[in-house]
Amino acid sequence: ADLPRIPKDIEKMLEANITMMELTEALKRQNKGKAPGPDGLPVEFYIKFEEILSIPLLEVMNEVLIKKEIPQTWTEAYITLIPKEGTDQQQIRNYRPISLLNSDYKIFASILAERLKRYLNNFIHPDQNGFLPKRQIRDNIRIVLDTLEYYEAHPEKQMALMFLDAQKAFDNVNWRFMLLQLAQMGFGKKFIQAIETIYHKQSAKVMINGELTEAIDIHKGTRQGCPL
Repeated sequence: ADLPRIPKDIEKMLEANITMMELTEALKRQNKGKAPGPDGLPVEFYIKFEEILSIPLLEVMNEVLIKKEIPQTWTEAYITLIPKEGTDQQQIRNYRPISLLNSDYKIFASILAERLKRYLNNFIHPDQNGFLPKRQIRDNIRIVLDTLEYYEAHPEKQMALMFLDAQKAFDNVNWRFMLLQLAQMGFGKKFIQAIETIYHKQSAKVMINGELTEAIDIHKGTRQGCPL
């Protein structure tokens, strides 16, 4: 099926230079008290020294949009494994990998994510109710309950419900496929290049019992912990 295409005005908005107001608002949105990434600088550092750091940080972010280059530290992460509740913790598949990313990268990513959030509902199917503004995942629970009640009242009708779960969905996102979808949907070249630069080369060290492994090259998946 044809993918929905974003309007030209939204395409231009997504590619516009990041403004000081966007940076200021992004700093306000950051969750405090979170573990920092590999550089050890928590988001509180950028908030405390906003007056000193905001201009150079803004320049770096706009360089990413213009030159298709990102700081090396933005490609690095520490991965910590969080056990899923109610599962056998002897099985590695029952752990959720969370990426501890550097705060300056997360601020940049949150600005792009905030731009996208304003328009996601315009081109994501209405049946997708999770993780979107002004939509609630419990609406789908209500749809299931309404369906069950309808067929309970009409036993002569046949029906089947199927629940599907994409195993390790975040961990298996194909980067090339993701970029092709963005192009098909009409996202602009600068925006796609920024995403491509983020996902072109990534590495991570896994944190186990307070110790770090050697760096591992990452070739697929999205980083859980990244605002994008």
